[in-house]
Amino acid sequence: CRRVRLESYFQIKIFISITLKKIIMQNVFLALGIVMTLLAAGCKKDPKNPDPEQELITTLQLTLTETTAPFSKHIFTFKDVDGDGGADPTIDTIKVPAGKTYHASLLLLDERNLPVDTVSNEINELNTIHQFFYQSTPADVFADFVYKTFDDNGKPLGTEFECKSKNIAASGSLRITLRHELNKNGEGVSSGDITHADGETDIEVDFPVRLY
Repeated sequence: CRRVRLESYFQIKIFISITLKKIIMQNVFLALGIVMTLLAAGCKKDPKNPDPEQELITTLQLTLTETTAPFSKHIFTFKDVDGDGGADPTIDTIKVPAGKTYHASLLLLDERNLPVDTVSNEINELNTIHQFFYQSTPADVFADFVYKTFDDNGKPLGTEFECKSKNIAASGSLRITLRHELNKNGEGVSSGDITHADGETDIEVDFPVRLY
């Protein structure tokens, strides 16, 4: 009887040991599964905070302020809320006096949702990879463009600039282009020549111009 009891004891001990191992392994796999799920969730991108290159600019507002009395301010807007393929954008015609020097400022917005997203804030934060360019057609309708804002490396950014309107009544267009991830060391880029800037275009707007 003693031998039978010993065999039963060892069988029970082995059974308990095997059962405990199974329970431990099951808990280990369960814990690993939870950890992997949490890691996968943590790696997902927040759709509310897309990468900078995914930002959409629906609106560009150009403000021209005369630098001499009476310091009149003129505001012109490009707006395309539904983007490419939708309704035609609305573009104001720049109507300003001839023979004036203007201080210009640019405001970029994403007006698809409320509250409106001020994209200009992001451009200012990522200033080393952005730059505005200005092109007048004919070349003398607006001339003498001078950058007034610069990036952290002292290179032009261009959210503000100065320019002069032709001395007599004239008409034409003003193209404003924003490039990102461009070559700011390219030939002529620091002086506003877009030819060797490379990079990608975030927005490009052609404002009709009429000087009076």
